[in-house]
Amino acid sequence: MTDFRALFSAAERSLDVDALQSLAEGWAEVAESAPPISCTDVYTGLATQAHFQRRIHEVSAMGSGPDCRGAHAMAIISVAGPRDSRSHCWTLLAQLGEAVKGHLHGTGAMAMYQNSAIHVLFPLSESNLYRLMECKATLEALGDGALSPARLKYYPLSSAAEAAAAAAGTAAKDSSWETK
Repeated sequence: MTDFRALFSAAERSLDVDALQSLAEGWAEVAESAPPISCTDVYTGLATQAHFQRRIHEVSAMGSGPDCRGAHAMAIISVAGPRDSRSHCWTLLAQLGEAVKGHLHGTGAMAMYQNSAIHVLFPLSESNLYRLMECKATLEALGDGALSPARLKYYPLSSAAEAAAAAAGTAAKDSSWETK
């Protein structure tokens, strides 16, 4: 509302408080009926960081661990960073997203890309672990090896604290397993 006051002041017009109130009310009404804001990153097609963290919180609240039905784990595939710029080119990021989605389709997994790493929250199973290994190999081959070498670390989610640590990209003590 302060911006509107400044706009009216700059235009040397008197502020119509009723019109401003109508604008605010209309904005609020439309916002209630509008579809939710997308949870998908525009570059990769993977989940946004906020959506991914919300899902980690939901999984952690359900309870997980080796004795819990529906146990989940976190995997982080760290890829080589860009060589000549601050981020990979958009075409490579789109290919990365398509490769990850292709390998994880039907697994119940969710993935997010951030800081040259793909974070994957997935239901713990031998099949899903194998698909993550295949995904890592595919990522290393993208862009004539632009993302190679990649490292894959697993973090079983046995508590909310480990989930938060894995989401932040830090190693959970004595609970990670790494491949190169």
